[in-house]
Amino acid sequence: MQQPTKRLGELLVEGGLITPAQLQSAITHQKIARGRLGSNLVALGYISEEVLMDFLSHQTGVPQLDVRNIEVAPQVLKLVPHRLAEQFTVLPISTKEPKSLVLAMSDPSDLNAIDSARFASGLNIEPVVASHSALKKTITDLYRRLENTNGALTVDVGNALMQDDALPVSFTLDPVSLPPTPPPTPSRPVAFPRDPFFGEPAAGTQPVNIDPFGLFENSPAPRTPPPLANPNLVHSRTIGDTVRRLETYQTRTLVLGLIRLFQRRGIIGQDELQRLLSNLIEAGEIKDDEVVG
Repeated sequence: MQQPTKRLGELLVEGGLITPAQLQSAITHQKIARGRLGSNLVALGYISEEVLMDFLSHQTGVPQLDVRNIEVAPQVLKLVPHRLAEQFTVLPISTKEPKSLVLAMSDPSDLNAIDSARFASGLNIEPVVASHSALKKTITDLYRRLENTNGALTVDVGNALMQDDALPVSFTLDPVSLPPTPPPTPSRPVAFPRDPFFGEPAAGTQPVNIDPFGLFENSPAPRTPPPLANPNLVHSRTIGDTVRRLETYQTRTLVLGLIRLFQRRGIIGQDELQRLLSNLIEAGEIKDDEVVG
């Protein structure tokens, strides 16, 4: 019957590298800080990275690798996504024939990390042990450099020619100057029609006579009537500068004068008032007791 595989903490306690109390403390710390047990033991100062690397290499038979100044080809880095590399703290190093990928790990016993890298790359995994802190820094530096290289725009001119026949191409882009934006036109206030009987007349217009018929004393003189079609029509029979006051005329004279004025101004027709009066008298709405001789 196969013996159950012992965990890393148990192996370290059996090897005398940590105490059971330190193991329990690291497990409690791991629940809060997450990460692998080995990195938590190192963070708490219960064991050094060098001692842990030697123990893991001896225990698993996996060689050690210093990744602090290592260079990895871009096509190898692309075999394992950046997100996965940071999640499991693994770094692809190189490929081997026929179909293997050398993978640096802080814990080569992490089967979940090995399976994830195998699935992503499609290659068999050959793990090597590396320092956890060195892996974190190198993963960040190499993948950042890879992403910056992929984001740059590279233009090759004359690839089909020989190197000596290639023509250098240089160009500059001048900034596009946009026409200035005109200032917004201020909105004019809404102009209401001017009351013709109040206020000053508008510019360019004639003043409005508030008493067009000249019926009141001290009122402005009425406007000159336009010429009529009949040239024999007499507009005024008053001679001289003296004009009789309105109150000196009889009521009948004033009414007849108003009627004539309305007819001259075109306000009523020539026979319109006569027809209206006849209709009103016949209908009994008004009475005409005065007989004109």
